[in-house]
Amino acid sequence: MSAKCAVCGEPAPKRCSACKSVWYCGRDHQVADYKTHKKRCKEIIADQAQADSHELHKKEFDRIRLQYGLDNHKKAEQIAELLANTDANEGVSAPEFAKMFGMSTTEAVVFLEWINVGIKFKEETLDTAKAAGLTGSSS
Repeated sequence: MSAKCAVCGEPAPKRCSACKSVWYCGRDHQVADYKTHKKRCKEIIADQAQADSHELHKKEFDRIRLQYGLDNHKKAEQIAELLANTDANEGVSAPEFAKMFGMSTTEAVVFLEWINVGIKFKEETLDTAKAAGLTGSSS
């Protein structure tokens, strides 16, 4: 499967050097598409940067989780209980979390932020499912 030119649909050996997502059959069509593509190009680059940032954050979260054994059953329960029993407006502080699990405050911030990403995703997913009528009792 070969790439197609965004302008004419012909086979395209060249792509935008910035976002690397749009292909062109030649310089003339890249220049012709510039005004149209420019805004989308910036959006694509921003999306790619955010995805890269999430990937790096996830890798660091996994490193911390493994290094400090936070995936073992006892510590996972301790973390879940700590998060569930903390006032939603306050949250657990990173320095407090770091001290409890023997890590740096920076590592605690990374860990807790990634947990919050997961919680936010779960809440948004449940809200979407409820809005679509996909949850609730079947009685």
